[in-house]
Amino acid sequence: MLLVKITQLDHAIFKGLFKPNAPKWWQHLFVNLSRTGDGFVYLLLASYLLYQNDNRALLMLNVLLLGFAIERPFYYLLKNMFKRTRPCHWQGGFSYIQPSDQFSLPSGHSAAAWLFATIVGFFYPQLWPLLMVWASGVAISRVMLGVHYPVDIILGSLMGYGCAHLSLQITGAL
Repeated sequence: MLLVKITQLDHAIFKGLFKPNAPKWWQHLFVNLSRTGDGFVYLLLASYLLYQNDNRALLMLNVLLLGFAIERPFYYLLKNMFKRTRPCHWQGGFSYIQPSDQFSLPSGHSAAAWLFATIVGFFYPQLWPLLMVWASGVAISRVMLGVHYPVDIILGSLMGYGCAHLSLQITGAL
């Protein structure tokens, strides 16, 4: 009964947030924000950290690599365990982008963005507020584009944050 109520609330919030007839500027804003969570930003930073080749940069790179090594398998396991249909694949739904698969829970973009933001924010605390806004924006963009429900991005974000902290602890950085 509780799960049914949560699902109903999740669907209602989604319907309130997702705008199938949004203006073009709105669509471009959220498509581009979502794209920053596709992995290109992560690869750029990893390349920069390798180029820096100092102890702090290499430690942050190791923490990030371990974080993603923990998060990605966990993400795939949960996604294939829950098999929650995306809103764009449910009852003739629509989305502004083509998702990479049919399942939505948890949001991989949200998990990766929060993992990245948490670890980089740990090493560069002055960037913490900007990174949190960015990670939140990536997560919210997934709902606004019609490919995730709110619970998907909440659980994905928590998963990314948790995997980041686990990685920080395992590496001794924390």
